[in-house]
Amino acid sequence: MELEADPSVFDVDFAREQFPFFELDASKEWAFFDNAGGTFPCRPVVDRLTHFYRSNRVQPYGDNPLAAAAGEQMDEGRSVMAELLGVPTETLTIGPSTTQNLNTLSIACAPFLGKADEIIVSEQDHEANIGGWERVARQTGATLHIWPANAKDGELDLADLEELLSKRTRIVCMTHCSNILGTINPVQKIIRLGHSYGARVVIDGVSCAPHSWPDILSTGADVYCFSTYKTYATHLGVMYVASDFLEELTPQCHFFNVEKTGARLDAAGPDHASIAALAGLGEFFQTLHSHHFGASDKTLYRKASEVSALMNQHEMSLCKILLGSLRQLPIRVIGRSSAAGREANVSLVCLAVSSASLASLLAKKGIATKNAHFYAYRLLKKLGVDTDEGVVRFSFAHYNTKDDVTHLVNALTNILGE
Repeated sequence: MELEADPSVFDVDFAREQFPFFELDASKEWAFFDNAGGTFPCRPVVDRLTHFYRSNRVQPYGDNPLAAAAGEQMDEGRSVMAELLGVPTETLTIGPSTTQNLNTLSIACAPFLGKADEIIVSEQDHEANIGGWERVARQTGATLHIWPANAKDGELDLADLEELLSKRTRIVCMTHCSNILGTINPVQKIIRLGHSYGARVVIDGVSCAPHSWPDILSTGADVYCFSTYKTYATHLGVMYVASDFLEELTPQCHFFNVEKTGARLDAAGPDHASIAALAGLGEFFQTLHSHHFGASDKTLYRKASEVSALMNQHEMSLCKILLGSLRQLPIRVIGRSSAAGREANVSLVCLAVSSASLASLLAKKGIATKNAHFYAYRLLKKLGVDTDEGVVRFSFAHYNTKDDVTHLVNALTNILGE
């Protein structure tokens, strides 16, 4: 979503006030660039989580005040999440993680897959959106096709997908935004293409949602997944499944819950308090929207989208500073070296220092980051990157500041200039 606003409009100081972490001394000692692994939770989420554990950590929905309140808080968490996404509550499955949600989804698809059917997965994806489909293909006899990533830059070519698609294609799975490259893929175009062959399209939005709040319905996706612990809330996975597709799937819940559409793909209920705390995410976006835009009767989804657009502009203004400085250093940026067509998520390997050593040296200078393959194991192998060392990844969140980036650039310059 484009807003006519300068990145400086985003009040990062006010945003940081919404996070308990930034009240700690440690927040002054560290610049945190491991946000793609998990963001800090905002205050309303922490407050609701704490309240639930202190006051209502009982079996919910019972005929007593404590249990009734617990159930009401869980219902509110689910309904607020649906409002934030602008989708019906019954289309959402809330599970312990996106990996678990996607694995459950693949199992639910198994009964309608057979030897005549084909599944396409992207080589650019997190393993969560590959492995489950690979296992189901083996079990059902369906053919698994891998949409290849370019060996030079990791990008996906639509022409390659078109060659793989056929009337036998039942499912296409891909990432909205690569957690290594930061590349934003043209999912609407891909979904329309998949649908033209009668395929269902599953989008992994985990790496995109923290930077661009999901506009699920406009994508036309049959399934869209992301993780709330990477969007300032508790450790849960949220999975939207279009109503017509949900009816085709084999329920993975207890038989007596089949008629509860929101529970149909819930193989094992996640933590009750974590669900209840999701309502705090709505408060968070409400607060930031009021601060930046004033009082409004817009929907919660619209408010979250507008705030997210400001966050994105702020993050990208910082990301451009980092990308500009990296051109002067002996490193290889994995993927695009410019800000165009990407999110604020930058991965690199150093020509002189191992990824593990660089992450360790940065930690000694107060930079919190990490080296790994980040579950994009197949992509790194394709790119010729050592999967044990992996890449060093710098992932931004809206609460990062220009001082954080200056700290990071200076640290990299000092280490790689020695």
